[in-house]
This record gives sequence, C-alpha cells and structure tokens, in this order.
Amino acid sequence: MVSVGKNHRFKEWLIKEMGLRDWSQADLARSSELNRAVINKLLNGQSNPSPATLEGIARAFRVPIESVYRIAGLLPNIPEEDRFIEDSTHLLRQIKDSSRRATALVLIKALVSEEERENYKR
Repeated sequence: MVSVGKNHRFKEWLIKEMGLRDWSQADLARSSELNRAVINKLLNGQSNPSPATLEGIARAFRVPIESVYRIAGLLPNIPEEDRFIEDSTHLLRQIKDSSRRATALVLIKALVSEEERENYKR
C-alpha cells in the first residue's frame, strides 16, 4: 500500500478540491468536522489520514468514500465507467424525497431512450 501521508496524489487532490470550492484549511476542517491541525498535517505530508479523516473529507466534498480511499491509495483504481456508476449511485442515494427520486428515474430513462433511438438510426 502507498503511504497516504506521503502520497502526493492525495495531497494534490485535496488542494485541488479545496481550490474548486475556494475553501481554506479552516473551511475544510469545519465542513469535514475535523481539527484544522489534521488538515494542515495532511497538506504538509506530516500524517496519514485515518478512516474517520477520509470519511470526513468525503462528506465535506460530497464524494463517495470509495473515491477518497482510491485517491489515498488505499483501494485500487477502477475503470472510468465504474467510477461513473459509483458517483451516480452516491448522488442518487442523497435524494431522500420520493418525488425527486421519481423525477431522477424518469430523467435517466429518458436519456437511455434517447440514446437507444440515436443508436437505432445509425
């Protein structure tokens, strides 16, 4: 396994994700419910994240926990198509309202039908 704290990929990903949200270390600490010192040590490569730390970061960034574990080098990489399914499933699970779930299903079915029609015309 890769030593996560020394894993430049994880550190770079963390910095990139914070930048996309225009978050400071304090913002990430607050959103992940982690101590700011933990975030600082991760960004400086001084510590390895615990499972609770990875879970907090995933929750803060609203990404699948498996993705964070993969970026940290603790799970193997998966093909892009599987990553898409993982991300989609994660997002769909966040929809709690039954009418919104029904809407999401209708939209997915419409996209599949549209693609089937396009493929049939070829």
